[in-house]
Amino acid sequence: MNVAKRASIVAIVLAGLVCGERAAHAEGESAEALFKEGRALLDQKKFDEACPKLAESQKLEPGAGTLLALALCHEGQGKTATAKRELEEAAALGKKNGRDDLAKAALKRAAAMEPTLSKLVIRMPQTEEAESYDVKCDGSLVLPSERGNPLLVDPGEHKVEVSADGKTPRTYTVRLSGAGVTEIVIDKLEAAPVAAPKKEKPKPSLVLTTEPPPVEGEEPSSGTGQKVIGWSLLAIGIGGLGTGGYFASRAVDQNSKGRNAEGVEAHQANDRAKDSFKISIMSLAGGTAAAAVGIIMLVTAPSAPAKKTARIVPNAGPMGGGLDLVGTF
Repeated sequence: MNVAKRASIVAIVLAGLVCGERAAHAEGESAEALFKEGRALLDQKKFDEACPKLAESQKLEPGAGTLLALALCHEGQGKTATAKRELEEAAALGKKNGRDDLAKAALKRAAAMEPTLSKLVIRMPQTEEAESYDVKCDGSLVLPSERGNPLLVDPGEHKVEVSADGKTPRTYTVRLSGAGVTEIVIDKLEAAPVAAPKKEKPKPSLVLTTEPPPVEGEEPSSGTGQKVIGWSLLAIGIGGLGTGGYFASRAVDQNSKGRNAEGVEAHQANDRAKDSFKISIMSLAGGTAAAAVGIIMLVTAPSAPAKKTARIVPNAGPMGGGLDLVGTF
């Protein structure tokens, strides 16, 4: 590596160190300035203004002295439990940093605060399932080992929440006005109500009918449907009789031609006569049956409500054919 490159690398490293040193120095100056401002406000007993500055200074540059001042500030606000915990932390930090004087001062002040502390005891129900309850005080979990023992809390309102799987949760609100021990007794949690299963809507069924069912209170049907079917069958029957008569006449005519003809012509005329005769018989039989059923339906058409269904089915066999009426009347 040449001299120019080495010089460049050294310059970069030194620049980084200088920047880091300046940043740390600036941060230290900021923390020191905040501490001085907070301490001045603390001396003036302007606790609400002093505490945020001291807390920010401790965040930027933790120190036993700053933490001790912050504890005194919180004590001035009436947050005795918070101040007690900070005094104990300041004592531990002072011992760690070789500031035994600060550690002793913090412990001495913590001991002097003892009679002014507010304590909350959470009593659990005497049931085995109570061990599985989740207990929170102001959103912080209360461990099973802490339940039933005095908990340091700041004076004021506190919310205790108790919950468990399959149980209806409970919330308790307690207000501590000053020094002393306050107990709160937790009730046994009741089983959570089981939600009723959702009822499935019945699936609609497809119903086919020739006529709508009669509605209660409506006038009964006059049998119009059956009369329409009767007239239709009668018309079909008359048409069938007419068709049968036509083919019967044609069969007679073809038969006459066959008798007067000879050879192949006579044979063809006889075949045509037979076919016309068969059609005539089927048409006459079907027409007669349809006309007869139509007349019966017209005569028996009821005036009371009734469902009528009917259909005409062709019928053919070796001996002839016709039309059958199938249905319910």
